[in-house]
Amino acid sequence: MKNSLLVVLLSLILWGCKQEIRLVTNSQSDYTIILPKDASKEEIRAAEFLNYHLQKISDCELQIVQNDKLPDRNFIQIRKSDKITSADGFKMSTKDKNIIIEGGNGRGCIYAVSELLESYLGVKYYSPDYVVIPKSSSINLPEINTEDSSPNTYRNINGAFAQDQNYKDFHRLHTIEDMFTKEYYVHTFHKLLPWQEYFETHPEYYALINNQRNKDQLCLSNPEVLEIVKHELEQEMKLHPEINYWSVSQDDNFSYCHCEKCKKIIQEEGSPSGPIIRFVNEVAKAFPDKTISTLAYQYSRKAPKQTKPLDNVQVMLCTIELNRSEAIATDERSQSFLKDIEDWGKICNHIYVWDYTVDFAHSYCPFPNLHVLQPNIQLFVKNNVDEHFQQSNTATGYEFSELKSYLIAKLLWNPDIDTEEVIREFTDAYYGDAGKFIREYLKELETEITSTGEFLDIYGPPTNYKNTFLSADKIAKYTTLFDSAEKAVQDNEVQLLHVQTARMSLQYAKMEIGKSDMFGSRGWYTEKNGKFIPKKEMVDMLETWIQTARKAGCEYINESALSTEEYYESTKRFIDVQVDNNLAFRKQVTATPMPTTKYSDGDLSYLTNGVRGANDFKVHWLGWEAKDFQLILDLEENTNAQSIEISTLYDPKSWILHPRSITCYISKDGIQYQKLNKISTEGEQKDETVNKTFVYNVEDEAFRFVKFDIEGTKKLFDWHPSAGGGSWTFVDEIVVKKASK
Repeated sequence: MKNSLLVVLLSLILWGCKQEIRLVTNSQSDYTIILPKDASKEEIRAAEFLNYHLQKISDCELQIVQNDKLPDRNFIQIRKSDKITSADGFKMSTKDKNIIIEGGNGRGCIYAVSELLESYLGVKYYSPDYVVIPKSSSINLPEINTEDSSPNTYRNINGAFAQDQNYKDFHRLHTIEDMFTKEYYVHTFHKLLPWQEYFETHPEYYALINNQRNKDQLCLSNPEVLEIVKHELEQEMKLHPEINYWSVSQDDNFSYCHCEKCKKIIQEEGSPSGPIIRFVNEVAKAFPDKTISTLAYQYSRKAPKQTKPLDNVQVMLCTIELNRSEAIATDERSQSFLKDIEDWGKICNHIYVWDYTVDFAHSYCPFPNLHVLQPNIQLFVKNNVDEHFQQSNTATGYEFSELKSYLIAKLLWNPDIDTEEVIREFTDAYYGDAGKFIREYLKELETEITSTGEFLDIYGPPTNYKNTFLSADKIAKYTTLFDSAEKAVQDNEVQLLHVQTARMSLQYAKMEIGKSDMFGSRGWYTEKNGKFIPKKEMVDMLETWIQTARKAGCEYINESALSTEEYYESTKRFIDVQVDNNLAFRKQVTATPMPTTKYSDGDLSYLTNGVRGANDFKVHWLGWEAKDFQLILDLEENTNAQSIEISTLYDPKSWILHPRSITCYISKDGIQYQKLNKISTEGEQKDETVNKTFVYNVEDEAFRFVKFDIEGTKKLFDWHPSAGGGSWTFVDEIVVKKASK
């Protein structure tokens, strides 16, 4: 006990000996910010960034002076220093009550200010919309002597949050534009050599697949292709001389050339990456002062055996296929990736990792991956990766988007932080007294998924997990936790909205699982005396969900830019079951050819189960790829009807377009058919509604059979990034409405 008291007394004495810096007193200051006479944009930004927050804190704004000569006292000097070898590193110290901020030749000065704001002034950017800036008319600082840098030179958390400049700088992040032009950032083959311009006259420039030239990719062994690409790049570089990184990379599909020359290279290199690296190396030789970037993605992820990327070639290694519930280093399902990153590390000194931390198709779905973020980033750094692109698609409403962005930013700067402490600090601040309930919810999710070892898919719908971490029992427990969380902050409007926004992911999961179990125990309806009655709690949940989305400013729910309003309307359409007065309900349908079994098992009964598909093509939709098809409905007896309906889906990012046309016929005997109408989709479908219903009016005519001849687009239009690729047609509910009496 005596020793402890001595330590405390000694600390107080030492603190008393330190020189306190009175930066602001009663909203006044005699300090000046001094920049070099020829200050860089980063030095100027650092000064403005500091001044902005000093004004917010104390209503005091310092004078900024550009002068190489320092005043005698009371100044904050901000400058770059050659002594700091890391571009984003910094050193911050106090001397004679002056503050010296030095940064590397990148953004080090800005990040030093970020450190000052967070560690000494209590500023916190929990999200662009929730910033904590303490208010005080006086600012006193202790003596400071600190320096820091990151093992990572590029730290991109993709999404809306980093578009906010203050949030970006505070969290020491980058955006695509810091390295590339947006026009030449991945999947650039079609930009460098557009098929619309060359394919007709030079099909040999493009990939040979199944003995046919295909517009999807380039033939990289063709010397003319190389010359055209170099010429195109040269012209673009003249327009953007300040850009040092240029992407020469495969388009986003699974195609690659199988001509004799390309095939020979693939055999020699043991991977389709062989032709790519040889091609990119030749491009890189032509531009030695630039860095040429290419992808190691899907079919090209495996490193070549013989050819090494040149020093000015950047390889973007992508983790798209991997499981997100277990750390890559310990997950047996990720062993091939571990070999790939090791092999690339042996031959390449410039690896950029493209990692994925979000569910693209269902960004509101619970996605328990917080526990793998640190070990995965540590794995990348261990393998000499210092450039990171975290595909997180940050946006308000996405499942714990604010927390994940905050945590990933901390990890990208320092992979060895205490993640539990960061999560605790964030949740206590962002959710207030509800923080402990939010942490308990997150821990419940993590415990369940780690115990099952379930594959967490970046495109997985909530129905994938309905028997594990989203089982009925688990959801009931989560619901209780959110009830407690809301109650804990019911008197704090801001924190209550944060909790309600976090709850949207659980509500989304319940609604989506309900769609797959429409008339079951977890569905939207109960059956009573042959009637289907909507469950009030489910309908109320949808209304609560959209009201929270509107209040919080949530815009989209997935990477296809499906808006929250479109989801709301699609869900209302989905739960508007077509049972009463629907003569087609549970009647038999035949198809020629049959739909793919990849979606809804290709089960034709989905077309007459009374449920209209919503926005997700994996739920209650049937799909045909690049073909026309025919559907015939048998009503079992001749009857009269008022109208006939059939609906289709539009999701261009998933290569799904409305059909060119649907022609509807009716028949009494299934042999002789009478045409009702042909309805077409006009134009190239650049901007269509998610759902389209084709309606055919029937006059006083008895019939038993309904036939639909459906003409698909079959090919994606020229405006599509994968133009020329096979398009899909997705069809859902057939409705035959009874004639009114």
